[in-house]
Amino acid sequence: PKMKKITALLLALLMALSLCSFACAEEQPTLVRFWHNRSSGANLEACEKAVDEFNNTIGKEKNIFVEATYQGGYPDLYAKCQLASQTEETPTVAVIGNTYVVNLMQDDLLVDMAPYAAATGFDVNNLLDCFQQIEGNTDGHLYSLPYVRSTPVLYYNKTIADELNLTAPNTMEDLENFARALTLRDPATGEITRYGFEVLGDFGFVNAAWLWELGEPMLSTDGTSPALDGTSMLNMLTLWRKWVDEGICRPKDSANASSTASAMLVQGKLCSYMASSGSMKNLLKSMEEAGYELGVVYQPSFDPSKRTCEVGGGQLTLMAPGNDEKTLAAGWEFLQFLMSDEQGFNNSMATGYLPITKSVANYDKMQAFWAENPTYKVPFDQMMNYGVCQEYPSFPDLQEFIANIEAACSYLIQEQSITPEQAVQQMKDSNAHLF
Repeated sequence: PKMKKITALLLALLMALSLCSFACAEEQPTLVRFWHNRSSGANLEACEKAVDEFNNTIGKEKNIFVEATYQGGYPDLYAKCQLASQTEETPTVAVIGNTYVVNLMQDDLLVDMAPYAAATGFDVNNLLDCFQQIEGNTDGHLYSLPYVRSTPVLYYNKTIADELNLTAPNTMEDLENFARALTLRDPATGEITRYGFEVLGDFGFVNAAWLWELGEPMLSTDGTSPALDGTSMLNMLTLWRKWVDEGICRPKDSANASSTASAMLVQGKLCSYMASSGSMKNLLKSMEEAGYELGVVYQPSFDPSKRTCEVGGGQLTLMAPGNDEKTLAAGWEFLQFLMSDEQGFNNSMATGYLPITKSVANYDKMQAFWAENPTYKVPFDQMMNYGVCQEYPSFPDLQEFIANIEAACSYLIQEQSITPEQAVQQMKDSNAHLF
């Protein structure tokens, strides 16, 4: 009897332990791995704040935990997502550079979120119209959601410009005169001590808009390059090289171009350059600390009646490999949270990135913030009036195409070892196999 009693107790203990482990397993939250590109400063703070808020509210309620990991810039993120599809460490939600989305779709790595949107009442029509018309988001599909989207704006040192009674440029001619007036040289050596302007090397974001304006865009919907076939590329490169030769435009850096330009702007060694509106909050802060006022205006235009700006940035995606239905549903919960009016407002206000839905743009907090901080509304107005999504028209080999163009630009602008005509010919030769 004593043995039977011990056996019964052991069985009871084993049952209790198994029930406990089952209960504990049930209590384990569904893990959502969130891979992003938001590295530091205001950008990282905004990202981490959103993740913490989700985990402490909806995540807590629905037993979901989002684990956020910085994975580098858009090229790094894209490559890592492709590699991860062959391992067990796959992301659930990833921020993919807008021009890379089509490649992941073609590799069947993305989940069509349209069924999730339909099941949860998510209003796809609330996305700003331009984001409904990109590859993967037409014909009832939803392969990506806008997240950290931006347009290039002209950042300039308003303090120095005001001291010289200079008005912010609107046209390319204005920009040339503006940069000329702001450029300083050492009287003894002739060495340039302050540049008026710089064009960064982000060709598909900044320069591509000028090609649209000149009537021959970088790419067409029928898979050709009107810019290379016609004269718009040559005309734009000729003007850029002219500015560099004169010394009013600083040649772009081969690495860390944007961070170098922003540092020089803060130091008063560069007076203006164009870059993503997503860096606005950090730049405003840095300029104020340096004792300068930052000016922000539209990207200067060849012809304001044909003004065009590219809308670049990152899209939110739900990744297919390695994620079961429960994990994907949890990922969708997080995506809905990021797309809410409050989170859209927080993200835009905290960084300079664009509102990405109609309701965020009309959100009372957003409207009040813009009324008090009109600088932050500049990129949004530019997008609404003149924006073309960078991923339009869709071209699967876009990254290689732009890399080949930028390689020729480095010889033309940085090394100054070839002419604009030779640069265009190099672009044609290196890209011929893509068409």
